[in-house]
Amino acid sequence: MIWSKPTSTLVFLFICLIIISPLQADLTSEETDNRSTPYTLTPDLSLSDLIIPNSVESGKPISGSVIVTNRGPVPASHISMDVLLTQNATQGIQSIWLGSRGTDVMAPGTRGKIPFSFDVPMDLRDGEYFVKVSIRAYEPEIIFSDNTITSPEPVYIRKNLPWKGGDPNLQLSIDSVSTNSSSPNSPFTITYRILNTNTDAAGSCKLLFLLSPERDIIDGCRLREEQVFSIYGYMNEQGISDDLIPEHIPPGFYYLIGIIDYTGMIQETDETDNIFVYPDPISISYPQNLYSESYNDQITGYLFLKTNKYREYLGLSPLTFDTDLCTLALDHTTDMIRRSYFSHYTPEGIDPTGRAELMGYDVTRRMDDGSIRTGIAENIIRIAAGHTIGKAYTGFVDPTTPEDVADVMMIEWINSPEHNKNLINPTIEKIGIGTRFDGEYFYATQNFF
Repeated sequence: MIWSKPTSTLVFLFICLIIISPLQADLTSEETDNRSTPYTLTPDLSLSDLIIPNSVESGKPISGSVIVTNRGPVPASHISMDVLLTQNATQGIQSIWLGSRGTDVMAPGTRGKIPFSFDVPMDLRDGEYFVKVSIRAYEPEIIFSDNTITSPEPVYIRKNLPWKGGDPNLQLSIDSVSTNSSSPNSPFTITYRILNTNTDAAGSCKLLFLLSPERDIIDGCRLREEQVFSIYGYMNEQGISDDLIPEHIPPGFYYLIGIIDYTGMIQETDETDNIFVYPDPISISYPQNLYSESYNDQITGYLFLKTNKYREYLGLSPLTFDTDLCTLALDHTTDMIRRSYFSHYTPEGIDPTGRAELMGYDVTRRMDDGSIRTGIAENIIRIAAGHTIGKAYTGFVDPTTPEDVADVMMIEWINSPEHNKNLINPTIEKIGIGTRFDGEYFYATQNFF
């Protein structure tokens, strides 16, 4: 078994879209048979026999190994193994991510010893740390309890070089989240603020957001790891994180935790205030039916993810998920269902740009070349659940699989020259998506700016 850094493989799925400003098109579906896709066999990854050194200097590699086994009856794919240092702190367990290893596939019954070696952050404080290794695959697993292992004994880390920098003090605050109730693969936006309460600047560091089942345990499902390239004196800078709720997160209540300098790269006057716990818990549930907002939000999340994957494959910049454009798109989707029409124009003749202006959205932007861009572009689609698609795509739509619904929509949009122009427009920066089900058709609206 050979392990290497995972490579991302673009899977082209399916799109059916409508465009606006300046192009418009309508795509609908035709009827056929239903398809059921029961899935019962899963891989079962487990970790054992973790070996680590007794001590290591900061800035030097910490090397070890762990046994990985797939006890399941089917292969595991897109496997990622994370290695962390953990230490008890006054605010709970502090986790410091060291790095990841991965491989594309692991056959059933495979068992192997996997070595790892990652540099310890230069400015980590002296002390005893436990090594924690966790592993996950793309496929869901029935048993997760053996996907994580912690060293029975700590490793002692001592400083290698004296600190030669200043004395910054980093803090993080989370101002708001887009929703307190969500489901796997649904969009989730975090508005946060990075602070430096001292005058001394610092170099780059890493920011981490995760969902933890306990507010005082700094461990859970990771949402985003982000590089902050410059910390300046008395910094007070807002940021926005657009992500999807992790696909295989179990249902329940979670606390959103943000950590600034979570790899311990910057020495500060106070290391105890780098963690922020959002006060309101986030409820994660699985959709109960096709009409539920959480189910349709999963389709929205897949459409957002696949649109950016498609653009990145073509060398274009990814789009930002804009909550105002999302409101605009969802309002149009629900209005089409409520008043039984399918068009870029409302029955009153109002186009996407007009609808945006009515809600107070600024529809003009000055481009880098000095020109002014005006207007909102739009794609719309409706596809029948469980039926064949009659234009660019012919096949089945599994209404119980949100990704399958999004795939059909994407391939229809990509195969339609007019709709594809919106998807690959290099001048757009933002996207909003709204998806709903009326009992027969899935409707989706994409708005671009």
